[in-house]
Amino acid sequence: MSIKNGYLCIINTVLLFSTYEVVSKTLVGKIDPFQVNFIRFLLGGLILILFLLYKRDLKIEKKELLVIALVGFINVVVSMNLLQLSLYMKGAQASLCAVIFSSNPIFVSIFAYFLDKERFNPVKVAGLIFGILGIVIVFYDKLNIDSIDIRSPIFALLSAVFYGLYTVLGRKQAVKIGSLKMNSYSFIAGSLLLLPVMLVIKGTSVFEFQYSAALQVMYLAVFVTGIAYLTYFKGLSVLGAGKGSMVFFIKPVLASVIAVVFLKEKPSIYLAAGTLLILASIILVLNSEKITGRYLRHE
Repeated sequence: MSIKNGYLCIINTVLLFSTYEVVSKTLVGKIDPFQVNFIRFLLGGLILILFLLYKRDLKIEKKELLVIALVGFINVVVSMNLLQLSLYMKGAQASLCAVIFSSNPIFVSIFAYFLDKERFNPVKVAGLIFGILGIVIVFYDKLNIDSIDIRSPIFALLSAVFYGLYTVLGRKQAVKIGSLKMNSYSFIAGSLLLLPVMLVIKGTSVFEFQYSAALQVMYLAVFVTGIAYLTYFKGLSVLGAGKGSMVFFIKPVLASVIAVVFLKEKPSIYLAAGTLLILASIILVLNSEKITGRYLRHE
């Protein structure tokens, strides 16, 4: 796959990911968040399996399957459920949780440095800092820390950490066996590992919910989970984990625009200012090696 197609994959991912909060907001009171995770990842995985059946490429080594199961566990059971729990704490604000979770590219870069030996230079650090500042500014007028249970931001931060680890490990497997196979098996494994958590620990039924939510859940399963994750890791396999994960710096901005259009939320000056910082951060991170190389040549 070419660099251009890699960027197209990442753009598709960010567009679909940015609809997640708006669609999920319509599910409140209709379905348990753990059910959403279980159903969307199970259906997303099964849909991707159909493509593997068409290609007649279901074979996977036992050793690889164990790693894939670990990847699925980190994503579905740990990261996504921590994010859901952060939203259900007393006084939790979805925008604040989104800000904290969108910091996961920092942890992607850290894990990629140790596991993938990706370079970690001062320009990339500056770009990551700019991105975080941009995200905070976008939601500055919504932040009200005093009324929030401290566990809410802690859970969101832990979710970002584990998602960073998942991104790096998932990319390594996607390079080895292909994005389609990695995603399909990890989604199914993660949802099945979530099942005992739902039934035993949380006491949540599997498919008992208001079926008026079925259309939104199907959208989350097919598009936000199946297609978006597939193009995400296809993009990562070309661009690298550090650059590809910059999708999460753009996501809060697009999510805000979508919320303005569909939920009639009022836009603010913070969105414009934050967008400029986020665009600056993307430019710095994507060109960090070139900028560093030019600086060293001029010394």
